[in-house]
Amino acid sequence: MAALTALYEATIRKLRRTNKRKLATVTRSFEDKLATAYKQLNESAQTLSRAQSKADDLKRLAQRLHDENEQREVHERQAMKDMQHLAAKVLTLHSDANTRLDPSTASIFARRGWNTETGRS
Repeated sequence: MAALTALYEATIRKLRRTNKRKLATVTRSFEDKLATAYKQLNESAQTLSRAQSKADDLKRLAQRLHDENEQREVHERQAMKDMQHLAAKVLTLHSDANTRLDPSTASIFARRGWNTETGRS
């Protein structure tokens, strides 16, 4: 019985050592995989952060361009109003002076639908 107990205890010790080695090997493998996964996750987070920053920059740029475009449109509308006002003054002056506009100026007014045939040369 003592021999059987000794054999049994030896087998248990051997199994424990083998299981400890297997457990250590599996643990190291999982730790390596975990470290790799953590590294990839960290890199992905950094990439996402850079992409978000770039997206924010592009959004700000798009808003600035939109604002500039609106401002340009306002300036163009004001310039058009100013040019219409000046054109009306030119026609009024020529009408008051009873003269005709030169042909190139008259053609510009005609393209815009303005009657320039009020004066005589």
